[in-house]
Order: sequence, then structure tokens, then C-alpha cells
Amino acid sequence: EVFPPGVINVISGDGRNTGDALVRHPRVKRIALTGSVETGLLIQRSAAEVMVKHVSLELGGKNPMIVFPDADMDSAVEGAARGMNFHWSQGQSCGSTSRLFLHRDIHDEFVEKLKRRVERIVIGDPLDPATEMGCMISKSQYDKAHKYSDLGREQGAVCVTGGSRPEGAAFEMGYFIRPTIFTGVTNDMRIAQEEIFGPVLSVP
Repeated sequence: EVFPPGVINVISGDGRNTGDALVRHPRVKRIALTGSVETGLLIQRSAAEVMVKHVSLELGGKNPMIVFPDADMDSAVEGAARGMNFHWSQGQSCGSTSRLFLHRDIHDEFVEKLKRRVERIVIGDPLDPATEMGCMISKSQYDKAHKYSDLGREQGAVCVTGGSRPEGAAFEMGYFIRPTIFTGVTNDMRIAQEEIFGPVLSVP
């Protein structure tokens, strides 16, 4: 209804065949990717082998949110919960603010309020309109999020909430994980440095 026919096209397939063919096609002049570093490297290599193309890559990261004492605390707590994308993507977003830096004067109070806030998130069937947080997209992402929760504990971080499957018969099937917050996170820990792409928030 907005664009003329042919302007937007959706082509399904895998990266190795379909994606590589699109990257190499001479009529495709600009390529944008939101994805992994490994895929970005492959796209750059393929594009450079055929011609000079414009390539824009958004390869994720560990986006920080910083809160100072003069902030409106309730608004900032809400912003931290929503910025982490617990609600609509279970933290599976390159834009998730997965590191939360808090001024020491507000740290403990903020963490306690945020803990209570994320524990109120309604987890359930993604098709239920009442659900605020569904399940992970795949078993591999589910396992990855659990692996990082285990790593956080092993490396000395404190899990103040989450880090496990919700209790109840409704959650016995499906890749559900409760919203997870770690405190005491130091910059040398893997949960502070590596993109988890799951509902795990790191707070120093």
C-alpha cells in the first residue's frame, strides 16, 4: 500500500546459498546486515570479490545504560526493563541494553526495584494477548542463555533473580527462561563482554 510493486521483496533461504547469491548479484548495490560478526565478515568478503558495494553492518554488542542519582528512578527502572527487551523479544535483540551501570548512591535501591519490576513480567504462550514475555526462539539460544547464567555464577556474579525456567506445568514444554539479573559483574567476566542474545542483564 505504501511502496510500488517490486520495491520490497522477501526472499527466504539460508545464508550460504541464498544470502551469498544476493550479496554477489551485480544489481544489488547496497547490503545491510543485522547479525553476527562471522556473518558480517563473510558478507564483506563476498561483496569485495565481485565489485565495490556499499555495506552497512550492525553486529550487536553489549549496549550500556547508565543511570545517575538525578534520574527519575521509577522511569529509569522501567527504561531498564524495557531497554533490555525482556518483554517482546526475551532479550534476543542487538539493541538490548544488556549492561546497566548504576551510580553507587542508587545502586542497591535501583537493583531491588528492578528485580521487583521484572518479576512482575507475565511469562507465557506468545499467542496469548496477556503474555508479556514468551519463549526463546530455539533450543540453541535457550541453551546459550543458560550457559551464560552458569558462567556468571561460576565467575563470581550474583544472580538476584531469574536464571532458570519458570515453575509450573505450563512451562514444562517450550524454551522459557525467567528474566535474569546479575549483580557484582566485573568487566573481565564473560557475561560483561560477550553478547548473550537472551534475557540476561549484567549490573556491576
